[in-house]
Amino acid sequence: MPENDRAGESYWNDVWSGRSEIPPIDIEYYTYAKLHGLFKKFLPGKPGLSLLEIGAAFSSFLPYFHKYFHYKVSGLDYEDEAAKRTEALYKESGIQASIHHRDFFETTPFPLYDVLTSFGVFEHFENLPASIAQTRHYLRPNGTIVTVIPNMNGLVGWLQKSFNRAVYDIHIPYRKEDLLQAHEKAGYTTLFCDYFGTYQGGVVNLSGHPREKVWQKILAAPGKPMHLLETILGKRLDGVFHSPYVIYIGTLGE
Repeated sequence: MPENDRAGESYWNDVWSGRSEIPPIDIEYYTYAKLHGLFKKFLPGKPGLSLLEIGAAFSSFLPYFHKYFHYKVSGLDYEDEAAKRTEALYKESGIQASIHHRDFFETTPFPLYDVLTSFGVFEHFENLPASIAQTRHYLRPNGTIVTVIPNMNGLVGWLQKSFNRAVYDIHIPYRKEDLLQAHEKAGYTTLFCDYFGTYQGGVVNLSGHPREKVWQKILAAPGKPMHLLETILGKRLDGVFHSPYVIYIGTLGE
């Protein structure tokens, strides 16, 4: 188990134990449409580049990057059974992707990739600069990194704490300044670093709540109206209070 992981392997075993499918990403859905636009703007557009996702168990993003960017995709995860099941599900759907059972903090030699992504990983580690520095062992010089974490500093964090404190407590509420400093200290040149998204109630983990489905609908309700307002105004309304994500995108120096 990775050192200082607040979640722990038992948590992830519970999370993945009931999974039997990988839902596709719908880029017409407002949250993913906005993410898609961001990735199209900053990620290299050359087909055939290699991409590795950290924490790739049951990831919907590997099929997404394979389909829309034509990358050769791979992933790693330290939960062995989840890695095997994920690779099998990809194979069933015709996607060639190797999901490696590996602790991200291992120092044994590993292939280098053109693009390195993570979605909800680094907020679980207490030493952010050291964790981000480790990414250099997986990325080629001039490669691109995408680091996405939930924004636990504003509304999403308050809702998570209110509805499921146990899940909130395994997250560290890093701000965009924390992500920026950690990546630049590790040698990355920043392309984008900010709070991202207008609002997304789906980021709040309601697992185990007695009225989980009811509250899922209630918390999701403001999302589309806020996105519509942003569309009408024609400008980003992202901010620390209501944005669900903090995102860093940068390139690794020589």
